[in-house]
Amino acid sequence: MKPFGLSLLLLLCALLPAVASTQAEDAVRQMPMVHEALAARDASVKVHLVSARGYLNGKPGDAAGLARLHAEVQACVQRNSERGIASKPPHAWPEHVISMRLDTYAAVNRSIVYAAGLSYAIDPRDCSLMEARTSKASLSSSLGTCEVDLLAKTAHGHCDATGQARAAPPRRQPPMTAAQKADIVRLAAGSPAMAAFAAAMQANPQAGMGERKVILGLECEVRPNPLDPEGKNCVSRGGSFSSLDAIGEAGMSGMTLEMSSPNGIELRATQARLDTLVPNAVFAPYLEGGFRITRPESRP
Repeated sequence: MKPFGLSLLLLLCALLPAVASTQAEDAVRQMPMVHEALAARDASVKVHLVSARGYLNGKPGDAAGLARLHAEVQACVQRNSERGIASKPPHAWPEHVISMRLDTYAAVNRSIVYAAGLSYAIDPRDCSLMEARTSKASLSSSLGTCEVDLLAKTAHGHCDATGQARAAPPRRQPPMTAAQKADIVRLAAGSPAMAAFAAAMQANPQAGMGERKVILGLECEVRPNPLDPEGKNCVSRGGSFSSLDAIGEAGMSGMTLEMSSPNGIELRATQARLDTLVPNAVFAPYLEGGFRITRPESRP
């Protein structure tokens, strides 16, 4: 065995995970939702809310990415040991290479999504893990969007003093009937444009897939994932109104409780409620002070 063999063995042993997640992942998991932090304020806006955790799967997959991360650290430790350079391999490994938490609040006329993200890569200098964090919010309605960077404390877009409370509810078109769909398929035979529309309609049907689940006590309907033909979403039923992303059928509140995507994001709700009251401040995080709003016409 080479002289550095014993020290290398000890360093490789140090690579074994001490816990199943990193401190940052635990912090993201445990942080309260925004309305919980604002509990002392008057709650006056009816919303559907969902807190969901997920990770980027994709190909070759999250597990393969973690295995590659372990292998890269081991190779780095060996390389540094051969060169007489100190290494700082991680004592705690992330559960996922790229993970996220999405907290969504949907009112009848607007919605806001708070997104916290973590990603990991190796630092080739000392074999430690570099951690990149993001924390953003996106408010949207018929008035436009307001994009908020909660770390940089910047906001851009339609970021008014009310959190877009004056936005008009969307006008919803009723879903197509079976007869209307049949007409489109029939007409597609003589029209290239209609053929393309019919193909898209059949590839991404509005209707569910005939399967329902119960997640966190809420019934949801399994639908095709519009971002991944191999994936599925489970969309909440019930509630007194439909979220902005809902398709519009009666009885569909339209909140995503579960997302499966072999080519994209795997997501599952950890908290979900329909028709609950929250403070209006949930929709205007940029009013908390210290934020720079980059469009003067949208300044509160």
